Amino acid sequence: MSIKKKMSRKKKLIIGAALALVLFLLSLMLPYAVSLGVMSAYSGMHRRESIMAEKGIQLEIPGGNATAEKDWYPFVMVFNPGESFGRAAGDSELRLTVLYNFGAFDLRRGCSSIYNVDSEYYSSFYGAYLVTGREEEPFGFDSLGRMDVARTAAVPRFDLQHLVLDDLGINPGEKVFSWNADSIEENITYLGYEGWTRTDASLTVNGTAHKSRGFRRSYLQYGIPAYDVPGNKDFQPVEMKGRIYGRYFEEWDTSVFFYILTPGKETLEKCDRDILSKSLLR
Repeated sequence: MSIKKKMSRKKKLIIGAALALVLFLLSLMLPYAVSLGVMSAYSGMHRRESIMAEKGIQLEIPGGNATAEKDWYPFVMVFNPGESFGRAAGDSELRLTVLYNFGAFDLRRGCSSIYNVDSEYYSSFYGAYLVTGREEEPFGFDSLGRMDVARTAAVPRFDLQHLVLDDLGINPGEKVFSWNADSIEENITYLGYEGWTRTDASLTVNGTAHKSRGFRRSYLQYGIPAYDVPGNKDFQPVEMKGRIYGRYFEEWDTSVFFYILTPGKETLEKCDRDILSKSLLR
């Protein structure tokens, strides 16, 4: 075999190996790329129709790119659930806008860490809720301006059970949501405003770990679950920690709540310190 033919064969092998590597890398990136593309466009559409847009509220919450760790998805998304929240809350005039973020993607698995029961970001979310509407008193607050913790907890319950778990395929009879307030602090300063109430809570809720059984719309954002499910039991209840900051803004006629939901207290404090407390609201 001539030297020229040997070089040609070697070149083909190198090119073939390079193409195989590129295809492999693309296959790893595809679910993540789909998620980024779809959620960027979808969130932008909902932001334009949100309570923020209607009331002239500027609200920006940092995403996972704000920290050096691979902890959260790169950007915070916006969603308006339409009339379903009002029906669930018992007042058809109530409207809700949700800002949310979730655990970062594992490129090897092709999905978010919200499915990984061994991750500190399992079933974890943070963001904000804006509620406005017809109620005689500001949503989540009594006539004296004190936070009604039970009423406020109805928002994360609706979010987790109806906006997250329903679309992942949970059976209605399996739903679990227990909220127990551990502490309530009033008249604290947050994001440059006085008069916030902060409540920390212990929760028992359904986790997001499950085996996929066909396509779900939410897989476009979270990826298809690719982690083991303990005991092969989908959506097993898990103990979580939650934090909510709440304040009613009369100038916008809107109740604003910032929230964190995650398994560990340390992760909760880190999210508040490094991300949520750096939000912009005006």
